Amino acid sequence: MDDELVILGSGGGRHHIRTQYRATGGILFKFNGNQAHIDPGPGAIVRINQYNEDPTRTNLFIVTHLHIDHFNDLCAIIEASRERLHDRNYNYFKKGTLITTEETLKFVPKYHQDMLETIVPFKGGDKFNYNGVEIVGTKVIHAQVEGFGLIFNLENYSIAFTSDTKVFEGFSEQFSGIDIMVLNLLRPDSITCRRHVCTDEVIPYLNKITPPLKGLLITHFGSYMDSNFSPKNYIPSQITKLRKETNIKTIIAAEDGSKIKISDFL
Repeated sequence: MDDELVILGSGGGRHHIRTQYRATGGILFKFNGNQAHIDPGPGAIVRINQYNEDPTRTNLFIVTHLHIDHFNDLCAIIEASRERLHDRNYNYFKKGTLITTEETLKFVPKYHQDMLETIVPFKGGDKFNYNGVEIVGTKVIHAQVEGFGLIFNLENYSIAFTSDTKVFEGFSEQFSGIDIMVLNLLRPDSITCRRHVCTDEVIPYLNKITPPLKGLLITHFGSYMDSNFSPKNYIPSQITKLRKETNIKTIIAAEDGSKIKISDFL
């Protein structure tokens, strides 16, 4: 199986946007010959080239909500997905599908919307069939913006991307039957944030997912987790804690530029 995740940014939040101590370019998800760019935040177009990936292979663009660390480079990524923008008569070549919220679409210029083949306004609970793969929107509770998480149901596995959210009643149940989860884990241990999750509060919810997850990738780390003013890099200790206190077989931490085979989780 050639499917893989490419981490164009393991950081999230204002501090990493400002410093790029951890990059904020989002994730490439390569599946069934497709390339999805999920949440192309600041620096996405720089990182995709830095890590020797090909932006012209991207045919699916996903923005889960309007915050800058998820949305900023969307238009640059749309333009970079094609080698030629238009023909001699300035007719733009249409390519790709954009899945995002109605709110986000208000900030995508018509100029860039016209470059796309398909635009799918999306929210939690929605479903969309993309080239034979079912994409399901999951519920998030995060600030005052519209948003969603994602589940990709493929033939041989399923993978969820939580996006930014706090835990809530029903969080675990919506991921029932999922093989792999990509969890946005902003803060370590019990350092809570009202709009995100920390390790201690999410562990009981991870253990309630049935059957147990086969794989977990943690990413989208905030400044409390690892930054130039954090006392230390807390990520290794969070991996140790998650391995000790959950029944998940394979747990990996994202690092900028890492390329992770889906088969490593299965």
